[in-house]
Amino acid sequence: MHLRLLLHLLLATLAASQQFTYSGFGGRGNGGAPNLTLNGVTELRPDGIIRLTNETSRLLGHAFYPSPLRLLGPPGSGSNRNGTAVSFSTAFAFAVVPEYPRLGGHGFAFVAAPDPRISGALPSQYLGLLSAADLGNATNHVFAVEFDTVQDFEFGDINDNHIGVDLNSLVSNASASAAPVNLKSGDTVLAWVDYDGDRRLLNVSIATTSEKPAAPLISFHVDLSTIFLDQMYVGFSASTGLLASSHYLMGWSFKLGGGAAPPLDLSSLLSMPQPKPDKRSRTTRILASVFSAFVALVALAGAGAYGAYRYKNREVIEPWELDYGPHRYKVPGAEARHSQDEKFNATV
Repeated sequence: MHLRLLLHLLLATLAASQQFTYSGFGGRGNGGAPNLTLNGVTELRPDGIIRLTNETSRLLGHAFYPSPLRLLGPPGSGSNRNGTAVSFSTAFAFAVVPEYPRLGGHGFAFVAAPDPRISGALPSQYLGLLSAADLGNATNHVFAVEFDTVQDFEFGDINDNHIGVDLNSLVSNASASAAPVNLKSGDTVLAWVDYDGDRRLLNVSIATTSEKPAAPLISFHVDLSTIFLDQMYVGFSASTGLLASSHYLMGWSFKLGGGAAPPLDLSSLLSMPQPKPDKRSRTTRILASVFSAFVALVALAGAGAYGAYRYKNREVIEPWELDYGPHRYKVPGAEARHSQDEKFNATV
């Protein structure tokens, strides 16, 4: 009995002591390899920034902490008498750069799941988290905080710039507009997700500075004990749809077992990569310029031809008309007779 209690206390202590901080990814000590488990189209950039998705349509990407975490406390360990969800706190810096300005595609999420591969998940509106076949299934054991840049009426999204709390589904249990923060502005955004296991309270905050807002954007009472398994993987999932966005992750900190995650300072994190020139936009501008020049030349040529025609067919004012004014009268059929006379003279 004492041995079992000691084991439970040891496991609880280990769970409570787990924390990590990434101020960039792929350190020098491991030859530049990523410190996270990546799959899908997710890649580690040479500058140490994780790019969850690129500007390719209808694809997904994942980045997870490589080891599972014990998100359920052992029964009998302090306040976790029935294996309730353990408190956790996380902070992460991200940026969303859409392929086309002001048009998102599609979004990303902080997620806790039993398997970092999330087999069977779909891109587009499913955010790489679930599929149409398993929406709402209690056996999913998927908890996510979505940062969505497309309004999907299928899931009751409130707008195309919102944050939502998802439990085994993509129909958010709680959501709020991200305004005044624009998730798809390309600017670096800092987010905080804090869960109090004792109070069963989830808070979500965002800011474009390193200072955490005094009041959370979302404050939602929820018991995650029915969602979490004993061990879960935490990380990020992103997807693109018909339109695409590059979803970047610049830094991440996490703490399990109570207390705030280690703070992230935006000024010390890797800078947001400058967007590459849009080749299609440049080509469009060139074609538009060429077409405009062509239209201008045609208009100029037309104006010149019309001016020459008017000059050739101008009326000559006789000297006496300067004193008495022009006295011109059109004789019906005169032009036709004049034309016939010219033809007759030409044949003589």
